[in-house]
Amino acid sequence: MRTVFKQAAVGVVTVATLAYAGSAAQAVEGAVQYPHGAEGFYAGALPPPGTYFLGYGIRYDGTLQDSSGRDVVTPGGKVDLEVNAIAARVVHMTDKTLFGGQYGVHAIVPVFRNTVSVGGTSDTNTGLGDITVNPFILAWHRPNLHYAVGLDINIPTGKYSATRALGNNIGANYWSFEPLLAVTWLPGDGWEVNGKFMYNTKLENKDTNYQSGDEIHVDYTVGKTVAENLTLGVGGYWVHQITDDERNGVAQNNKARVFSVGPQIKYQAGATSLIAKWHHEVESKSAFQGDRVILKLVTPF
Repeated sequence: MRTVFKQAAVGVVTVATLAYAGSAAQAVEGAVQYPHGAEGFYAGALPPPGTYFLGYGIRYDGTLQDSSGRDVVTPGGKVDLEVNAIAARVVHMTDKTLFGGQYGVHAIVPVFRNTVSVGGTSDTNTGLGDITVNPFILAWHRPNLHYAVGLDINIPTGKYSATRALGNNIGANYWSFEPLLAVTWLPGDGWEVNGKFMYNTKLENKDTNYQSGDEIHVDYTVGKTVAENLTLGVGGYWVHQITDDERNGVAQNNKARVFSVGPQIKYQAGATSLIAKWHHEVESKSAFQGDRVILKLVTPF
């Protein structure tokens, strides 16, 4: 989630912005391949055999932070990001089992409208993002515990240009691979504890010789059903980059760190779930820091 400028002064701002912000914008928000915090309620409790549609609407507003957690200030000003996205996800769970787990697959197709602003200069980019497929999901179900494993593959289908203004790309321009574990624990009395644990490793962007570092990221939610169709919760996400970004094989020393928390609500209408979340990023380093709102629909075909 990067035009040629008419004025040389604006060009200087662009160069400065890329120098300060390019890698962080790509790795964390600018070309996001996974919308942090997307999963929560019943994260590990995949549905019975059948085909299901999940629709996501996402709004994010943030300001780029340096490795100390302070606003990055370029010669043109602070670097702000606004993301508006919708995504369609289809999950198909079969009646086949492997190692006792129910087998399934899924695919996610996102569309973005991103705006990067530096002082009075901004660039808006709209288009298809990077598509995610998972050819291998296994889900196990116990009375009070549900869990699933899988392998998400992020495909570089999104719009990308190495010379895009202000680094405002929708696509990442690299493949990444993400083994995952999702868990839901139901301790009783309407409570649920959920975590989706992911390890993301990325290939090199061949257009820039830049390789973003591996990261661990977790979506979490603790919720309680307070009425027959209503569940309230608190949740968010934690992102921890564990290896350095590299440009031409040289470490960049800009590992991203993000932690967010906020309220969540789910309304169950028959087999259809409606979910709303607000995540406030209370800490961020070498990444954008701001607020994310997610609306989610889950329904069977």
